[in-house]
Amino acid sequence: MKALLLATLALAGRMGAQIYDFSAATAQLQSNLDVYGGRVVVIVEQQALGEIFRFESGLITQDSKIGIASCTKWLSGAIVLACAERGYFALDDRVGDYLPAFEANGKGDITIRQCFGMKSGLSLKNPDYEIDKTLTLAQSVDLIAANAPIVFTPGTQLDYEGDGMQAVGRICEVVSGKPWATLARELLFDPLEMTSADYLFFDLNPGIAGGARCSATDYLKFLRMVSHNGQGANGRVVLSSRSVQEFFTNQTFGLPEYYSPAQDSDYYAYDQRPDYGMGSWVIAQNPLSGTVEEVASPGAFGSYPWVDRKRGLRGIIFMFRIGALAIENNLRVLEHLRIEIDAKGLPPAPAPGPLASGVIDRHLRLSWTGGGTLESSPDLLSWTPLPWASSPFLESLARPPAARLYYRVRR
Repeated sequence: MKALLLATLALAGRMGAQIYDFSAATAQLQSNLDVYGGRVVVIVEQQALGEIFRFESGLITQDSKIGIASCTKWLSGAIVLACAERGYFALDDRVGDYLPAFEANGKGDITIRQCFGMKSGLSLKNPDYEIDKTLTLAQSVDLIAANAPIVFTPGTQLDYEGDGMQAVGRICEVVSGKPWATLARELLFDPLEMTSADYLFFDLNPGIAGGARCSATDYLKFLRMVSHNGQGANGRVVLSSRSVQEFFTNQTFGLPEYYSPAQDSDYYAYDQRPDYGMGSWVIAQNPLSGTVEEVASPGAFGSYPWVDRKRGLRGIIFMFRIGALAIENNLRVLEHLRIEIDAKGLPPAPAPGPLASGVIDRHLRLSWTGGGTLESSPDLLSWTPLPWASSPFLESLARPPAARLYYRVRR
């Protein structure tokens, strides 16, 4: 099948003479089209430059609407965080405080954070109530509460499963009084204008961990929001910067693996096996600074969305193939991108500009051009750096982290 190859050379004229040669990534994709069934779209953007790489092959486009399997988890994580920002619950609340069936079955002490950080201890592979098309979300969660065993003390191991996420989805319904589909539309899809996205892959059951459908065009809108610390391209605020940081917080660092589908590979940054964050995998954590640099949420049908903060990258490898075996090739493609960008360097940062402030919805907005580290303090004496908060920085006013906070930019 003949591939349409675009942007083998990425030219960044509006930013200067920055030129990237991604021919190695193109060759990697072209020579391994069989793992994608000949149908794949790859789009990569850089924070300062916009789109820098594109590869298209076969009868799939960036606007094709397909099931995205576990790429869903990242979207669901954003919806859960949006609910937490609205005061419906705190991430460290007990599940049993909201779901009587969990309390009645002796599983009430599991926390919302543990459920979305893949360390709840709940693990039931068969029957798989979380993707049963005949069940509602409420019905599936009641069955999970009654039948899913706790296979280890919650919080002590990494176990890649979806039962805990399904339970949290039901908590969101209970506390908001709205169906999950409505929450998804109001809190994420509509603000980001993700018109193709829904949770209908498993019909009646939304499948919090794997039931979404979406186009690459719309998933990129989500990735841009993550890259911009919670603000969509249309200016709508979806999450605060502190909520976005949950995606870049390693929830399972140092924990043993009860079960992880992550295969060994020579193409992970820092030669690390992935840990888990908040609905997404931690793909690269700097061993010296501890900073999480890259997160991703790959799905069983082969799609692979990621955000790389170190290089200002975001992108998606978009495909649909049951039993996809594309993960190793995806990792090799990403490695080729990293090597080229690290060799050529990032585009120059804009000159520092003045700090500006304002309020958007229920968020304080601080913005500035150029580099700098945002710091916060409750007393004007001891300052805490917030290095992830590049402009714009959005802080929730609904549930501030302290009674009073001051902010400054250190250049």
